[in-house]
Amino acid sequence: MSGLKLLFDFLPIIVFFAAYKWAGIYWATGAAVAVAALQIVILRLLHRPIDKSQWFNLALLAGLGGLTIALRDERFIMWKPSLINWAFAIAFGLSLFGKRSLTERMLGAQLVLPQAVWRRLTAGWMLFFLLSGALNAYVAFVYRVTPQSLNVDRQGTYVQVAQDDGVYARAVEGKALAELDAGQRAALRAQAPAQRQAAYLHKLHRDFWVNFKLFGLLGLTLVFVLAQGVYVSRHLPPTTGTRKSPA
Repeated sequence: MSGLKLLFDFLPIIVFFAAYKWAGIYWATGAAVAVAALQIVILRLLHRPIDKSQWFNLALLAGLGGLTIALRDERFIMWKPSLINWAFAIAFGLSLFGKRSLTERMLGAQLVLPQAVWRRLTAGWMLFFLLSGALNAYVAFVYRVTPQSLNVDRQGTYVQVAQDDGVYARAVEGKALAELDAGQRAALRAQAPAQRQAAYLHKLHRDFWVNFKLFGLLGLTLVFVLAQGVYVSRHLPPTTGTRKSPA
C-alpha cells in the first residue's frame, strides 16, 4: 500500500475532519460523501482503474451518510469505519483459502516473496482490520466522557453550560448566541440544566471520536504499514527483491 494511495484513500476522512471543525457533523458527513464521489469521477476522467473497495467505500459512505443527514442521527456515520474495516478483514481472511492471498495479488507484481510470507502478511492485514473496526466501535459506542474525566477548564464549562446560554452556544453549538436563530435559542432555553450538561458531554465525546477517526486510525495504519515494510525487507532476495521489468 503506497503512501500516495494511502493519502488518497484517507482524503474523505481528512475532509470530514476539517468540515466537522468548521461546520459540524452533518456538513462533515455531506462533504465526505461528495469527496468520495469526486474521487471516483476523477479516476474515471483519468482512465485509471477503480478498485472494488473504492466503490464499496462510496456506497457505504453514501448510505450511512445519507441516513445520518436525513434522520439527524450521527450513529450511522460512526459505524462506517468499523463496517468497512471488518469488510476488508473478511476479504483478506477469505483470500487465505485461495491459491493466492489478497496481499500477493495486490503486490506480487512488484515483490518476490515466499508463499508463507505472503500469507503472514495477509493474516496480519486481516487482524489489523479486525482490531481497527473494534477500536472504532469501542470509541464510538462504549467509551463515554464523564464529568470526572474532564480537566479543570472543561469542568468549569460543564458547570456554566447548565445556566449560561452564551457558554452553552459556544461549547455545544460552536456558535455565538447571537448566531443562533429564534427557534434554536428557544429550544436551548427549554432544556433542563442536566440536559444541557449531557449535551456538552456528548459534544466532547463526538469530538473525541472525530479526532480518533483521523489521528488514531490513520496513525495506527501508518505504524502498521511501516511494521509490514520492515517485515518484508527481512524476506526480500539478497539482490533487489523486485521483479525486473523486461528490457
